[in-house]
Amino acid sequence: MNYGLVIVCALLVCVNLNEGKDFTFGSRANNLLISTNKVKYRSLPLIRRDKDYAYKDPKERIIKGIIARDLSRTDTEVTITEGGIGASNVTLHFQSGRGQELNYLVLIFSNSRDINYNF
Repeated sequence: MNYGLVIVCALLVCVNLNEGKDFTFGSRANNLLISTNKVKYRSLPLIRRDKDYAYKDPKERIIKGIIARDLSRTDTEVTITEGGIGASNVTLHFQSGRGQELNYLVLIFSNSRDINYNF
């Protein structure tokens, strides 16, 4: 009985260690996806990598949600340094863990009511 408990605990630890840091800010519910981009930066041994990603909407739609999905499941930290929710631009700062690559998929959402259907 104790062996089963040990195995379950070990599996939970493995799942927790493999979990990446996805960044979610705002809401994507009932919103329109306006941008999809990959942010990729290769790793260097024992060095942290920093990269900024800037997005400015050409139609000046208001950003309602931002999702940055960690595709490599690393210890990268993501912060908003400029703009964001309620603005038409955003700058995200990525800082990797030591010796880890940056591999993110950035999704930006806007309110679907901001669409202008002039033909």
